[in-house]
Formats: sequence, structure tokens, C-alpha cells
Amino acid sequence: MNNGILSKVKEFIGKTFREKGSSDSFYHNFTHTAEVAKAAEEIANAIGINENDKEALLIASWFHDIGHIQCCEGHEDVGIEMATKFLKENNYADEGITKVVSLINATRMPRDPKNILEEIICDADLHHLGTSNFEVKGNLFKSEIEALNSCQIAEADWLKNNLKFFNQHKFYTEYAKQRFETQKNINYIKIEKKLKKVNKKMEEEKQPGFEEKNKEKKKDKEKDSVKVKDAGRSIETMFRNTVRTHVDFSSMADTKANIMISVNTLILTIIVSIMIRKLDSNPHLIIPTAMLTLTSLVTLVYAILVTRPKVTRGIFTEEDIKQKKVNLLFFGNFHKMTLKDFSWGMKEMMKDKEFLYDNMIMDFYYLGQVLGQKYQKLRICYTFFMYGLIISVIAFAIAFILNPGTDLGPLIE
Repeated sequence: MNNGILSKVKEFIGKTFREKGSSDSFYHNFTHTAEVAKAAEEIANAIGINENDKEALLIASWFHDIGHIQCCEGHEDVGIEMATKFLKENNYADEGITKVVSLINATRMPRDPKNILEEIICDADLHHLGTSNFEVKGNLFKSEIEALNSCQIAEADWLKNNLKFFNQHKFYTEYAKQRFETQKNINYIKIEKKLKKVNKKMEEEKQPGFEEKNKEKKKDKEKDSVKVKDAGRSIETMFRNTVRTHVDFSSMADTKANIMISVNTLILTIIVSIMIRKLDSNPHLIIPTAMLTLTSLVTLVYAILVTRPKVTRGIFTEEDIKQKKVNLLFFGNFHKMTLKDFSWGMKEMMKDKEFLYDNMIMDFYYLGQVLGQKYQKLRICYTFFMYGLIISVIAFAIAFILNPGTDLGPLIE
């Protein structure tokens, strides 16, 4: 299997979704495509598909929904056209292109796979039906349909259509049946229960006096909503004040380190320019001078370590955003990114409130980690300077006492 072509395909699909994808594509987007490709690879590995077939399968998985950037109906044709053009430009074998086209065609509804590879891509495309986050995916798909068609789908109708789709759907490969069938049945039961609740609610709404009860419930919800908003403002204020405090502490640490750098640079300058050239005539001052020099050097090194900036790679990937691994609030993670890619990443983060708060927490945490390291080095710096200076002064005093005839004139001329 040629990982080079797969890397190019993944990069091309990601770039295409970013530049041409609709903001209303809540479901048919890069995230869904990446999840399908991952599921296809998982099933293929479990079954033992050979590397060449697996490569064609993964390429088809990446291209199978790219046509949604242009249309919904017939998006497979657009995907086939884009895949064929891309693979020919990258000198992909004609036999492999034919296989990719066949696999994309296999994802058309209704499904009717003809071989094991087509069964795998069909199972991978709808594997979320048998996962615990099915409801989240379903809501994203519902939002996408409503946005693209400028309509509102009644919850009861949506749930009924879900049940109908579940009854018509089936997993083809033995691995997918074992891996996803149980959770799929659990999801089916959840939909049934939810539909019963919705139908019961609709019946209650028809009962007399329902409007008055509903008004009271709305008032209670409004009160709860105000509390949630106040809590949100309190959280944001807490983050803002805490980060500001940490930034102030960081500035104080840098100031203290700069003081040590200035003082010890001055001491070393005096030692080098005046005292060293006088040691020949005053050998008893060699040890105290060496101790003072060592003290200043060690202190200077630690002070510089406190203020030395740490350079990070300054770039993040789509996979980092997808897995929520990157902190977009720290400049070190994006200073090498283009404005377009950074803007896309920020918009993805702002769509997800949990991801946004995670970034704020991450920023707060790592700022605290840096501060902890700075103050630890700063404590060592000041402690070593304090005791080293005391010992050096004592050493000079002892040297003068033991050699009362020391002539200070040459040292200060």
C-alpha cells in the first residue's frame, strides 16, 4: 500500500472541504469522512484485506462524500469525477481508479454491494448507527437537512423516519455485525422510547388547561436560563481574572530575573577587568575571587533560563482540531500557520463551546506550568546568589585577616 497517495488524498479532501464546503454541512463534512475512512480501515484490517485493495478502499472512503460540496442528490457522481481527475494527475493505475469508482458507486442508496470491498465501505459509511454517539450524529444530519432545505422537521416525523431507516438497514460484513449490531439495537430501542414520549407529549398538548401549565414551565425555564447565563459570565470572568493574574506573575518573574542578570553581569565585569589581573600579587585572594565568580556565573545562568523563550513548532493539523488536542489560544501553536488555516481552526473551536472551554483551561494550565518552572528556577537563582555572596564575603574577610599586610591600593586603583 502506498501511504504517499493516501496522504495526498487526505490533504486534498481536507483542503477541499475547508475552501469549498458549506457552513451548513453539519454532517457531511471532513469529520464524517475521516470517521468513515477510519472505520473502513478497521474492518479491512480485521477481515485481512490485502494492501492494494485496502488502498483503493481508503481512497474511495475519503472521496465518497466530497460531492456534497456541490450537491446532495447525485453527489456520488461529483465525487467520482473528482477522484478520477485527482488520481490520474497523480499517475494512479487505471485498474485502481476503476476499483475506486466502483466503491464510491456502492455507497448510493439503496445499498446493494457486490463484493467484500463494497460491503466494507457500506458498513463503514453507516457504522455510526451502531455507536454510542448515534444521537449526536443524527442531530447533525437533521440540522444539515433543515439548513439546506430551509425547513423545520417535526421531531415525531424525524424519529419515525429513523425507525424506518433502521429497519431497512443492515450490516454486511461479519466483523461489522459483531462490532456494531448490539449497539444498533440499543439505539433502535432508544428511538422507540423517545418517539413514545413525543407522542405522549403531543397528546398532552391537546388536553384542556395545557397552555396555562406550559406558561408556568416556561417561566421556570427562563429563570433557570438566567442562572445558566450568570454562571457562564462568572466562569468567563474567573478565567479572565486568573489569566491576567498569571500574566502579571510572569512579568514579575522576568523583572526579578533581569535584576539578577544586571547585578551579576556587573560583578563579573568587575572581577574580569580589575581583580583577576591583581591576583598575581595577592595569591591569597584567588579562592574568594573564584567563589564569587562561580556564584555570579551560576546565578546568571539560572536568571537567563527564567527569561529564555521556548520555541514551539507553531503549526497544527486538522486531525489536532478534530481530536481537540491543540490549544488555539496560545500563539506558539499557530505562529507558522496561514491566516486562512488559523481562521478555520478558530471557527471550528467557536462552534463547540466545550472545545472552547477546554482551550481556555488548557491555556490556563500550561501558563501555570510555565510560571511554576520560572519561579522554581528563580528561587534557586536567588538562594544560590544569597548564600554564595555570604560565603564569598566571609572568604574575603578570612583572607584579609590571615594576611593583614594586604595592600588594597592596587585592587582599587
